[in-house]
Amino acid sequence: MKTFCRSVFFVVILSIILAAVPSLRAQGHFEFSGHYGRWSLNLLGKIARNIVDDATESEIRDRILSDIQDQYPGLSETLYNQTVRFDSRGDNFGFGIRFYPARNGSFSLGVSIEKCSFKVLPTLTSHMDLQDMSTLETATFDGSAGATAMIKALAFLLTLRWDIFPSAVVHPYITFGGGISTSKALDDSTLSYTYSGQLAGDAVTTQTVGSSETKTLRELKNESDTKLPNFIPFIQFNIGLKAKITKHIHLLADFGVFDGFMVSGGLAVRL
Repeated sequence: MKTFCRSVFFVVILSIILAAVPSLRAQGHFEFSGHYGRWSLNLLGKIARNIVDDATESEIRDRILSDIQDQYPGLSETLYNQTVRFDSRGDNFGFGIRFYPARNGSFSLGVSIEKCSFKVLPTLTSHMDLQDMSTLETATFDGSAGATAMIKALAFLLTLRWDIFPSAVVHPYITFGGGISTSKALDDSTLSYTYSGQLAGDAVTTQTVGSSETKTLRELKNESDTKLPNFIPFIQFNIGLKAKITKHIHLLADFGVFDGFMVSGGLAVRL
């Protein structure tokens, strides 16, 4: 929270300096805004399930196999499959400033600071076949797992916006842009999971196997072959409506893509 407050303070000071430059103010105007949004991956359907499946399969499969081999080192995996069901939710709030180069123009350029907190909550059912290569005896594992991927990131975005019929009291707009998080997002974001299931077969004593673990994204990056960047990229594409309450105060509501789907609302003050 301290990092976010310092970043907001920096942007406010920068904005005041820019607003004070006579050449810029003569040509156009600035707009300051704050917003809050709700986030979800659920609308992505099969695409999101595949993303979650790929992200969790190797981590959970390797943990199940490792726990079984601690007791039965002769067993090797011969088959593994899993089925994923998931939910997701999160929120985002931020502060931004926009500059309209033309006093009554429709195009604007904006920068914003976004505080993001996103959760992906998959539940899995898994099946593993194993075999002792020396005795040819077999075993099976059937179980379920729950995971939480928590993304916490402070992001900086640059966006382009086009207001459609900007002179109307209520008019639509389109926003497109992107940005990156700070590198600290890898330390603050985590993947945690817990699993439990039944191990049975000729090669083992029937028993319950289970464990849980939490890792940061930085730990996952350092421990595996997964090629994670040192920051989290963000892509934004929104369609929205702007309502003029007064000449200088506007309400905003929009929806669209923000590394998932986002619905948000905000208040803008135009200078």
